[in-house]
Amino acid sequence: MLLTRAIPLALAMLTLAACEMAQSAANQEFMRIPRPVRTGAAESAIERVEPNVSREEIFAAVQAQMSRETLCFSWPGLWLQESQNRSIYYARYDLMARDWGGEVAASSRARMQEFVDLGFLNSRERPDMGADVVEYSLTQQGGAYLQGSPYGGARPSFCAPAERRVVAITDVQHGQFACGSMQVRFTHVADAWPNWARTDNARARIAQVWTPLGQEGSGTVSMSRQWFRPGQIPSGVINGQLRSLCYDPDDRAVYGEDMELAGAP
Repeated sequence: MLLTRAIPLALAMLTLAACEMAQSAANQEFMRIPRPVRTGAAESAIERVEPNVSREEIFAAVQAQMSRETLCFSWPGLWLQESQNRSIYYARYDLMARDWGGEVAASSRARMQEFVDLGFLNSRERPDMGADVVEYSLTQQGGAYLQGSPYGGARPSFCAPAERRVVAITDVQHGQFACGSMQVRFTHVADAWPNWARTDNARARIAQVWTPLGQEGSGTVSMSRQWFRPGQIPSGVINGQLRSLCYDPDDRAVYGEDMELAGAP
């Protein structure tokens, strides 16, 4: 009888202890946040990386940064007819050939066909709009990879993920670097072509930029620790994560990152 009563009591005590440990860990994590962010005086903060940071955390942070690394393919020059739908583009190759020459029009058309072959665009002829008009529409993948706009601003490009993995951390230095307080040197490799690299042209471009499949290359990146106010952490971001952050103190804004992967031999 006493044993029967003791078991629920023991379970309750264990549950309470686990809750207290979880609350203690949460409190410790909260106290790690820089005071201006913790008190609400600042939305976010960039902090120097502590000298005793673990190699495991550095490896995970560099791999996370690597997962954001892309290879970009710029669009060619195009004569576009206005479209009400910003995911549909009408290329007027007839007008391009007339005003810019047939060679330019053919080259641009071949370049856009590469994007169709990669699965970034769909295409169809539109003879009802002109003698040589092609309608391009973004696929779901193309919409995810598109940066910039052909209608103004940054030149449009498809930026697709590198899909490379970090092999080892080879050196760590603490100091003041371009985009962080810790500079990491590492090796990286691609075990296979990226999923999106379906064409010979795309694979040739990758081979020009990075080391061949299965062959390790070297890389560098500088990183700091970034904090956000609890409840206002951007989607996909872990609070306090090590990230490469190029910071402009005049504008008080982050403008990029500095991961560099050694070029192909």
